[in-house]
Amino acid sequence: MINVTHRTIQDVPVLEVVVETLLTTPLPLVVFYHGWRSNQELVLTQARKLAQKQLRVVLPDAPNHGQRLHPVSTLPSLTFWNSIQGNLAEFDLIIKHYDQRALIRAHQIGVGGYSMGGMTTGALLTHHPEIKAATIIMGTPNLNAYAQLVRNYAAKQHVYLPADMADITSWISHYDLNQHPETIAQRPVLFWHGTEDERIPYEQARDFFDRIHGQPYAEQVAFITGYRAKHLVKVPLMNKVANFFDYYLNV
Repeated sequence: MINVTHRTIQDVPVLEVVVETLLTTPLPLVVFYHGWRSNQELVLTQARKLAQKQLRVVLPDAPNHGQRLHPVSTLPSLTFWNSIQGNLAEFDLIIKHYDQRALIRAHQIGVGGYSMGGMTTGALLTHHPEIKAATIIMGTPNLNAYAQLVRNYAAKQHVYLPADMADITSWISHYDLNQHPETIAQRPVLFWHGTEDERIPYEQARDFFDRIHGQPYAEQVAFITGYRAKHLVKVPLMNKVANFFDYYLNV
């Protein structure tokens, strides 16, 4: 049986998902992030599939989401970037919580996410060498290109956006995997993106993969194209994600 426990780590609400008989057993840890305007409970199916592989899965609610829901700013993408920034700031807190309880087996840590959660994952790779494997599902690794896309769209729609929005979110460049691809450092990373994604352009992820493919630091990076697929995760993909983490973390 899979056990789902609500926890609060300092002020971060999380769901911990693990096989009931392994509650106090050290296991590889997977932190999995939900998408924009979603919440931890909407990635529970993925978490259960991961837990069935004898992994401990932690699903945080991003700032401004789930139990931390707040109104979205009328300034395009401001709340979106604040949410990702909060995920980045709180990652160490989550890892230390489980490390101090001696529940992470052999420092095996994985990170993954859908959409905004995939973007969070790519950003974390730039600063956290302790991550052993990662999945970026429907998320662009090119944060600056996506930010520019939003700014261009706002201008076309005549929606107010501060002229210095790029400066206000300048922290993005420090966490932009597209600008720091060498930080992948030969770690296994799985990308999946649908060609008909209506929210995050397929080309941003695919172009990144094509550019780094063949580089020594990217020798374990794989890309799966969802032909004619939109911004949606289906069960077969969830199984691929579970198998990926099982293969690379249960060693």
